[in-house]
Amino acid sequence: MLLSIVAGLNESKSNKEGIIKKFSSLCQLLAPLQYDGVELSLLEPEKIDVDKIVEIAESYELKISALGTGSTYIRYGYSFGDTEKSNREKAIERIEKYINFARETRSKVIIGLIRGRFKHNSNPNKERLNIISSLKECCKLAEDNNVMLVFEPINRFEIDSYNTISQSLKLIEEIGSEYLKLLVDSFHTHLEEDPIYVWENLKEVARHVGHVHLADTTRRAPGSGHFDFKTFLSIFKNAGYSEFVSIETIMKPSFEEVAKSSLQYLRSIL
Repeated sequence: MLLSIVAGLNESKSNKEGIIKKFSSLCQLLAPLQYDGVELSLLEPEKIDVDKIVEIAESYELKISALGTGSTYIRYGYSFGDTEKSNREKAIERIEKYINFARETRSKVIIGLIRGRFKHNSNPNKERLNIISSLKECCKLAEDNNVMLVFEPINRFEIDSYNTISQSLKLIEEIGSEYLKLLVDSFHTHLEEDPIYVWENLKEVARHVGHVHLADTTRRAPGSGHFDFKTFLSIFKNAGYSEFVSIETIMKPSFEEVAKSSLQYLRSIL
């Protein structure tokens, strides 16, 4: 398995030189710690000089593991399930920007919060159909650009649809695209999955997984709570999973401290 950590580049508020400087500093921190890559949480990937990002990453022998897209919903309010067709179209247009960036960086694109929350006065079934329709369009874009999408089950306190692994896997099977896989997040797994059956269930779905997020029950660095990372990661290891596991946590007390402590803890259990 390969290890990465989530970071942002503040590209919506910085000029291109500032973005590149921040990415260079990020690589300077992670490379000596022997990380394999970085997962970028972006809002406007089209504002970034992607060729320069690739050049810098390669110089440090780092990969871009995946692109987070949740800011599109958080900042713009665009989502796959929206009752307004124009907002759904804008969400898809934004995903196309991520796909274009991912094509050049050979990374995956995460489908998580961008599917949106249900409106209080709408029909949830209709919004689910909108999500499916929007996702199908994004899969076509992914197929055309040879980019993998990874769909993330997110807990019920943050989103209203596809909260569990089984619900998400059923959706992936319904879409039927070779360019759509599952993302499993330890934090959401802890909140949503049956603790009695979760390990056996993970063994069954491991072959469908294209990306993994790591956060403890505290939503902080692995080792800060009581999630059984040793069992969790051994399931993927035994299944032959060789893709990225990516630390996605609250970055406190600091990004640097989380990067160091997470690495130290994971090395101790693997």
